[in-house]
Amino acid sequence: MIAKLIETRMKESHIPGLAIAIQRGDTILHEGYYGYTNLEHQVAVNTQTVFEIASVTKLFTAQAILYLAQNEQLKLDDPVSKYVSDLPEAWQAVTIQNCLTHQSGIPNYTSLDRYWELQRVDKSPNEVLDLVRDLPLSFPSGTRHSYDNTGYYLLGMVIESVTHKPYADYLKELIFKPLGMTSTQGNNYHQIIPHRAQGYNYRDGAFYNKGLYDISNTFSAGVLLSTVRDLLQWKTALFDDRILNADYRKLWWTPHLSAEANEKNYHYTVGLGWFMVESPLGTFLGHNGGITGFASAFLYLPETQTTGIVLCNSNAIENPHQIALDVITQLDKP
Repeated sequence: MIAKLIETRMKESHIPGLAIAIQRGDTILHEGYYGYTNLEHQVAVNTQTVFEIASVTKLFTAQAILYLAQNEQLKLDDPVSKYVSDLPEAWQAVTIQNCLTHQSGIPNYTSLDRYWELQRVDKSPNEVLDLVRDLPLSFPSGTRHSYDNTGYYLLGMVIESVTHKPYADYLKELIFKPLGMTSTQGNNYHQIIPHRAQGYNYRDGAFYNKGLYDISNTFSAGVLLSTVRDLLQWKTALFDDRILNADYRKLWWTPHLSAEANEKNYHYTVGLGWFMVESPLGTFLGHNGGITGFASAFLYLPETQTTGIVLCNSNAIENPHQIALDVITQLDKP
């Protein structure tokens, strides 16, 4: 029954390959691998398949920032400009917390047509920021909420400034290696990465290989690769002190409303990195990801201690978390 449901959703949403896990407490209710990681060679998705997780990366960026705050290497109310030089005057008052909660007011660089014209081009961090550097703030920092990749790009620059290490290397040292997440890493299209999924776009009734999307465009806003089993391993550290203590973990899942609280209009609130989204199954904590050729979702329902992870190699689906919710609903039927 679950397999049929997932295969139907894949057909409806034009998804070539999908990996999913539903866990309640420490018990796996469903772990499944469907379709193809590579259509040309008909390679089936399996436990080792590595997907681009896109903006689910932001949960790891937030975790690293909170660790640095816990370690007193920065403060959440510090201005980003304390750690990143040559920022525009209008950005000087933007704080680290403003970026974590998407309340910076800085325009989102991925919303610009010019950005998509340059998506194949390798750019320095400053060249990415140049896309929006001369634009006015969309609103004074902290007054409103607006989803903002630029703020998360800046957070990666903060991490590198404080640690003096490349972003992905620091996450490996802090999170991936200690937790045994052996397949999770920063993306690199020039590197041979075993079991890497091919990404696909769907248009005009057919699948096409995803176009080149240079990793300099994503950085700490969406550069990571991972597997379902690695993310399940990471989930265990969300509830103990291995990386963050209880006080800092609480900040993840405490709503930090903007002054106007406009985020409530979209039926969610935002903690420090995590979205708290209203759903028929209750409020879930998590994040979706979408990038050329891939979509992903990581969610946690605290009322039932249920975790849902969905990774797929097509960006044709707008709400990948809905597949997890549909499967949980089916599993809970008497």
